[in-house]
Amino acid sequence: MKDGYLRSELKEIIFYLFILGLTIAIPLGVGLALRGFEESFIPGSSLEFGAYLTSFLTYIPFLFVSLLCIIFPIASLITIDKNKTAVTQTNPSWFRIFTVSFIYAPEKYGMLYKIGEYFNPKKNFMRWSLNPLRILIVSIIIFGIYGLFLIGNPQLSVSGVPQLQQVTLASEVAFGALVPAFAENGLLLFIFMTLMGVNAYICAKRNLGYKYFFAIGILVCILMGFFWGSLHTIVYGNSDASFWATVVFGFFGSLLTMFFGNFIPWYVWHIINNVFRTLSKAIFLKEDLFIITIITIFLVTVIWIGIELLNRKRKKKKQQYSIEGN
Repeated sequence: MKDGYLRSELKEIIFYLFILGLTIAIPLGVGLALRGFEESFIPGSSLEFGAYLTSFLTYIPFLFVSLLCIIFPIASLITIDKNKTAVTQTNPSWFRIFTVSFIYAPEKYGMLYKIGEYFNPKKNFMRWSLNPLRILIVSIIIFGIYGLFLIGNPQLSVSGVPQLQQVTLASEVAFGALVPAFAENGLLLFIFMTLMGVNAYICAKRNLGYKYFFAIGILVCILMGFFWGSLHTIVYGNSDASFWATVVFGFFGSLLTMFFGNFIPWYVWHIINNVFRTLSKAIFLKEDLFIITIITIFLVTVIWIGIELLNRKRKKKKQQYSIEGN
């Protein structure tokens, strides 16, 4: 059991580092292979604000803080007992504030999972969320539908994208979708997990339990909305989505993170928002983009159903073999 617990915690860290690596590798590859960096490599020229490379380098500090998010699952692995969480393990020290990880821990800190566990521990309606692939696919489908509305109504976007100089469409989409989404979400995730760690310390110190943890968590989500709005104002000024739209985005994004106990839904929402905001400005034939989006959502749904059916068939075979073996 201890080895299983260790593997679970390490998977969470490896999964997050993989997403971080992918977030950096794709825009970097696009910048080099598709010549997005070309404008910054002219002899004698200086880096200019709005250049692809300059904007990429601007987010390096954000990405560094995003990397520091792995402190939380590591600290949890070191200090929290296998059958406990930061909320339920008593006699906390100040170090407890570093032990609440929302990278991927629905069974520990997912509000919906805990509600399902409370009403029916044996048949928790949120057991499906323990699989990150399911969370990812469901998020893509739901927010892909949201993207359909952005095609004709880009003003509905809830977060802005960097204003780049003229680069290839692939470079602009790759950078505008991935780097800002992960960098900004990673920074906010670090702050969110720290504040929820303080929340867990208070609840563990006074033995308040999960009800108060999630109640206080809603207040933390409201605070995160204003953090997001302030960050957006500093980075983008007044040229993009309004301050209050980003406050709402930060609040509901944090709330989704607490509901599901992981960062994936908020991250996917941010990526899709940025992708469709960029494409809606760059592509004039909105009908083509609309059709491509519908086809993509349909294909993702079909693939998901296929994977679920194969998994169910595989489980039935395992159960059959175990019965025959006995």
